[in-house]
Amino acid sequence: MNMTFEKAKEVGLSSATAVDFMKYSVDAQGNIKLDIKATEQALAQDAALITTPNVNVPSALVTYIDPQVVTILFSSMNTTKMFRETKKGSWTDKSFQFGVEEYTGGVTAYSDFADNVTSDANTEWIERGNFVFQTVLSYGELEEANAGRAKLSLASQKQRSASLNIAKAHNNINLYGVAGRNIYGMLNDPNLNATVTPNVVNVGGSNYTTWSDKLQYDAANIGNHVYNDISKLWGELAAKNGGNVDQNAEIKLGISNSIAHFLNIPNSFGLTAMAMLKSNYPNLTVVQIPELTAGGVNTLYMEIPELYGVRTAEFAYTEKMAFGRVVAELSSYKQKVRGGSCGFILKRPSLIARMTGV
Repeated sequence: MNMTFEKAKEVGLSSATAVDFMKYSVDAQGNIKLDIKATEQALAQDAALITTPNVNVPSALVTYIDPQVVTILFSSMNTTKMFRETKKGSWTDKSFQFGVEEYTGGVTAYSDFADNVTSDANTEWIERGNFVFQTVLSYGELEEANAGRAKLSLASQKQRSASLNIAKAHNNINLYGVAGRNIYGMLNDPNLNATVTPNVVNVGGSNYTTWSDKLQYDAANIGNHVYNDISKLWGELAAKNGGNVDQNAEIKLGISNSIAHFLNIPNSFGLTAMAMLKSNYPNLTVVQIPELTAGGVNTLYMEIPELYGVRTAEFAYTEKMAFGRVVAELSSYKQKVRGGSCGFILKRPSLIARMTGV
């Protein structure tokens, strides 16, 4: 019992609900000073707790769960924007062959008794392997029930994951083939022509080839430099095809997304490389492929998709994506998903040109 408070009651200082004075101190001059901190501590300890101090509400009841689940982004898979995909054979086939024919011969002056010049055709059969790959889905009954409590469809999530992994595998094979197998990609097919180098720009006695350097040291002409490099790449195509293609042909330009912005940087006259390209190559399409930047080196990839009814190249697959049967176990399920690819099928190497080091 606080005797000071009891004495105060005797002189009429009291309240029906008051139990004590607020904490205070008295200085040397007799001035009273309230101690708020000590008062708060006293109030917090006015009754001893047996249970753990808390807010009396389970945290789950005051937690909001956003119903929109965000999918993590991966690099875009744009190889099929460059070359068409084609179904070939079955996933049971071990290999795939396609024929390439070349016409030979000529003419000579006519004579009733001459037969020394002939016309002929030569056919070569090129073989590519078939790589079948897989991934496995597994569903636990408790796992799926717990996911359902969070309003998640676990089976759908795993099926979308499998679809993405199969698509990424196809895209990767389209680019690089399969190591150790007779399967190649658009970046490493042995029949591709050698790459060409960009134009060299001399500024102040120093030579520059990359677009970033050309922008840094000759920004007023960057649009011209980018356009000139791409035109040089076109010149490589034109030179290798004997007049069978011209600037009005359908052209696809593959470029890394990391340097694609150079196409839209204007020169000192306000012209961009893209504007000049569209003016001189009206049927040119730009395709952004992240993998065209590798090891800090940027590559341009140009192709004529089709000539005289024959596709220049294509990606061949034997199985795009196939789900196997669902196998039931004690308290879970498994399912296999497979795909099959023959990689990059190059038919006319002369209609593809590449430039590295831009």
